[in-house]
Amino acid sequence: MDFVPLTPDQHQSFARDGFLVVPGALRSETVARLIEAGDRLAEAFLKKPTLGGRPEYNHLDLRPGLLREKALFELVDNSSTVSLVVQLLSPNIHLHSTALIYKRPESPADPPFRRGWHRDIRMPKDLGHRELPLVGIKVCYCLTDFHKSSCGLTLMARGSHRLTEPLAIPRGAIDPPSLEVCDLRLNAGDALLFENRIYHTAAPNRSDRTSKVVIYGYSYRWMKPEVYLDVPDQGHLDRAAPIARQLLGGYRDVDTVPWALERWARRHGVLPPPVPWTVDS
Repeated sequence: MDFVPLTPDQHQSFARDGFLVVPGALRSETVARLIEAGDRLAEAFLKKPTLGGRPEYNHLDLRPGLLREKALFELVDNSSTVSLVVQLLSPNIHLHSTALIYKRPESPADPPFRRGWHRDIRMPKDLGHRELPLVGIKVCYCLTDFHKSSCGLTLMARGSHRLTEPLAIPRGAIDPPSLEVCDLRLNAGDALLFENRIYHTAAPNRSDRTSKVVIYGYSYRWMKPEVYLDVPDQGHLDRAAPIARQLLGGYRDVDTVPWALERWARRHGVLPPPVPWTVDS
């Protein structure tokens, strides 16, 4: 994996907003290969007829099976994004989740697509909303252009990762009035990084084309991957480069030092200082 430095402006933007846009994270030929693979996985969805008045029926959220496709497998250690994730979290990470999300166009006459404002990884269910830690980052790759509002890209509530209570939405409203709801304008090949604490929600697709994204989530290795994430077979692990092998769960014991990314981080001068168990008093 090549090294892409996280700039001070990027670090500040991510800390302030809870998300970060990486323009041109994928080359056009890579996007084309990912669309080909995604369309193959989504073939049954793309062939079924559109059902009016049922926007959820026209929305595909496919989780298992993505890594069986070569193009999607190769995205696991994509340099332009995963390099930044390592610098924002640490070298001690692995792949936590995968998702292929397609949304077919909706008629303006259809009922509004349901909002589902939430934080990822469900930690608030156990820990509450106060003092939640940053433990994971998702990378959303745009496979189609998102040049207008309401064309299928996930909505972000800017700065909501700092909230210490549930999201306040007035009765009868669909969005929080006290926060900026960001419906970003992105190009195919751009990537959106967002952290586990930021409130976000699905958005409708009122465009004239099917919106397509693929999302890979990364977290600390001591966090169990999502149940639907395929465990790569030993052949995949044996053929994978060292960093990809780590990200795919190649180290079974979480107490094993994450050698691949730790050596990578040390080589590029971004290894975090060690955290000791004890200090001299």
